[in-house]
Parts: sequence; C-alpha cells; structure tokens
Amino acid sequence: MNLSKLQHIINSLVPLDYAFEDDFVGITLGSEDSEVNGLAVTHELENEVLDYSINNNVNTLITYHPPSMKKKIEADGSESFEEDTMTSKFREAGINVITLHTAQDVCIGGNADVLVDLFEMTNTDVFAHTTGEFGAGRLGDIQKISSAELLETIESKLNTRIVRTNKYFQTLKMINSIAILPGSGTQFLDEVLTKADVFITGDVSHRYLLKGDEMNLGLVQVNHLSTEIPGMKRFVHNLSIELGTKLEYFYNKYYE
Repeated sequence: MNLSKLQHIINSLVPLDYAFEDDFVGITLGSEDSEVNGLAVTHELENEVLDYSINNNVNTLITYHPPSMKKKIEADGSESFEEDTMTSKFREAGINVITLHTAQDVCIGGNADVLVDLFEMTNTDVFAHTTGEFGAGRLGDIQKISSAELLETIESKLNTRIVRTNKYFQTLKMINSIAILPGSGTQFLDEVLTKADVFITGDVSHRYLLKGDEMNLGLVQVNHLSTEIPGMKRFVHNLSIELGTKLEYFYNKYYE
C-alpha cells in the first residue's frame, strides 16, 4: 500500500476537506507514491516517536498535530515555510507523515463528538464552523451540576488535573449548559456568549478569562491534549478495524 492509498482510507473516516482552510493536513511529509512499510499513530512528532519508528521499521506516521514549520517572509513579501529541527529529523529518517488536525476535530465521530458523548450533552449545536455544517465546537445541555462537581467530572472524564477557571465560574451555583471545543478555542468565545453557562477549552489566555468575567461566562481551561486524546483513541480504534491490524498510538502522558 502506498501513501496515497492510505490517505484515501483515512479520508473515508476523517474527510480532510473539512479542516480549517489554512490548516496543514493530509500528506505533510513524503510523497503519494511512497510505500507504507510499518505504520503507527502519534499525537505529534517527538524524539521518542522517532526512536520507536527507526527501531521498529515504521516508515509512516499518522499525526494529529502537523509537523512544525516556521513561516518566513521573503524579500518580495511572499511567504515560505522552513522545517524546524524536529520535522527535519523525521524527513531525514525517511518517515512519511499524514496529518489530521482540525479535520479530526470537526468530522462526524471526531474529537468534538467524542466530547459530547463523554459529557452526555443533549440538544447540541455546532459552532466554530469550518465548512458547511461542520465545526470544531459543540454547544449543549447537561444534567444540572454544581461548579465543584463539574470540575471533578472534567478531571475524571478527561483524565487530567490541569484545570483553571475564571472568577465568574466560581460564582455559579448550578450549571445547565456547556460549550466545549477540543484544543484551543478561545478565539470563538464570542460565538458562545449568552448561549452557555460554561465554555471548556484549552490554552485560555488571561485576557479571555477577564472577558468571560465581564460577559458572565464561566471559563474552564484544561490541558490542550486532554481534550483531543479521547477522540484520537476512537480514530485509532476505527482505523485499526479498517486496516485489519492493531495500531500503536503514542502521546505524551505528561501533558494529559
């Protein structure tokens, strides 16, 4: 099987066209006609994954996060991209990479939908749209719960103790609705104002915590990866069935 065929199979599970327009998805290292000789899934490119790939004759990886690139502005004003050191190590080792990123967030049964299942959300709507009906965020109702109980639920269901809130969240007595977005989604905060009691996402900057206070929206910042790992585990399970082989999935548990 070559890389093009593998991407076709992946696309049947995670349509790559659903990603955000400027996202770096699909074949991000390697060429379509490269043969796949050993396959694994990793959240991102790391030294430990490189060592595993070399030692186990794995020449193809499916990643959630894209390989890291540095944007350069040329003298004529045009943009180009330069691989960072980690990306170059994988290319030099001859390892192919297919990346999912926001296509995996928004697709049916993807990262956002798995969070809906985990938190038993009902009457859900989509926000943070990419194309058509698809989007990275979910709004919906949950069974009434106190703020303290919600934090315990988040820690349990996302397997993380990295939880931070804004001041307004601490004033909430009961919570009836939440908005949730895997990864970092505070740029979509305006889309959930007045529509949810609490917005759960990762990488919330101080100014957004203050904006939540100003607009009476509870904000919960969790670890970035912990919102993505549950959906990626489902993807690995589904792809393993599709390929008829058990795939290894690597992620840095330190960040969960």
